[in-house]
Amino acid sequence: TSFIGVLFLIILSSTTFSLELDGPFNVTRILDGDTVELATGEIVRLSGIDAPETGTCYAKEAKEELSKRILNKEVYLEKDITDAGKYDRLLRYIYVEDINVNAHLVEKGFVKTFHKYNTTTKRYKEFAELEQIVKEQEIGVWSCKGEKCLYIANKNSKIYHDPKCKAAKRMKEENRVCITREEDLQEFTAAKVC
Repeated sequence: TSFIGVLFLIILSSTTFSLELDGPFNVTRILDGDTVELATGEIVRLSGIDAPETGTCYAKEAKEELSKRILNKEVYLEKDITDAGKYDRLLRYIYVEDINVNAHLVEKGFVKTFHKYNTTTKRYKEFAELEQIVKEQEIGVWSCKGEKCLYIANKNSKIYHDPKCKAAKRMKEENRVCITREEDLQEFTAAKVC
């Protein structure tokens, strides 16, 4: 065995043992490309990543990939620096079969790195580096160009507007959902005005 091979094994083993994982947990429902429900009833938001919102380019693919990877499977969870998000969802890294699912989704272009929380995400640097490679190659979500929004919805209030409406233009960027197909309006309600 080469010196580099031995060194790699030492690094790998020290990394493996430093992970503090909880579980196993069974994933019973996939809410979207970055949020799941466990058999315990707890909602887990995959930490460090941001999946496209329902109705936007690559949202369906992200949800399908997450379902394929972890739905009805036993997973292990790793806590992040922040335990829970603003909607009381647990912020976790999910592992299945020794794969960090969060990193896998970034690496394959299904999701973006969540840059807004770079100081409270312990794997931010790793995800940002993976994202840069995929972004340059325009893979997955990075291949989405110039979407024309039929409606602009607010992901918090679940109300949608015509894109020309003042309320749509004033909406905070992090709350905006670009609806590109009529069939994606199911979870939203039309605004009373505009």
